[in-house]
Amino acid sequence: MNFLAHCSLAHDAASLWGVNPAERQGLLAGAVVGDFIKGQIPQTWPDALRAGTALHRKIDALSNVSPGIRETCNRFPKHLRRFAPIFVDILADHTLALTWADYYHMPRNHFSRECYFAIGHFQSYLDPDAKRFFEYMSEVDLLANYDQWQHVNQGLKSVLRRLNKSQWHAEVEDICREILTESHGDFSRYYPHLRKNWRHWNAFNTI
Repeated sequence: MNFLAHCSLAHDAASLWGVNPAERQGLLAGAVVGDFIKGQIPQTWPDALRAGTALHRKIDALSNVSPGIRETCNRFPKHLRRFAPIFVDILADHTLALTWADYYHMPRNHFSRECYFAIGHFQSYLDPDAKRFFEYMSEVDLLANYDQWQHVNQGLKSVLRRLNKSQWHAEVEDICREILTESHGDFSRYYPHLRKNWRHWNAFNTI
């Protein structure tokens, strides 16, 4: 799952757990911050942000073993499948943005502003890389605009650059376009399942 899906699943978890506003902020912030923290979650962080980061990791663990996500990964040629889960994460955000009204009643741009406000509330805990990404994310309103292909393409470029595989960009983008219809269908099956996983698991009980 990428940033929009992580934030949206954090929203689902907050609703299911009946958390207070401060705890909801932590879950939404952790949905993004969790991508920039490795190893043990710092004990000095506020409990709400620690819970949000723990939820982020739980979502990653579940998505890594999701048969539906694996089905989309297998649509990539063999030489790309090692990295396919990263590409599928980006496609998931694109699909969620395009089909947002199928899952949520709130306007996507209203939700994105709530997420940026939540992240900003915990900005002092962000490392320099996370701060730079947060500035970029809010500047282009990434969460609200992932229906635009340019943001998918930029995400693919960024990932491939970090992997030192920039030469693959044209091929990966072409394949993502080719499998878009099939990946939309895969998403419609695995995303509703992921939304239900928080009924019997609460991140605040793990920190």
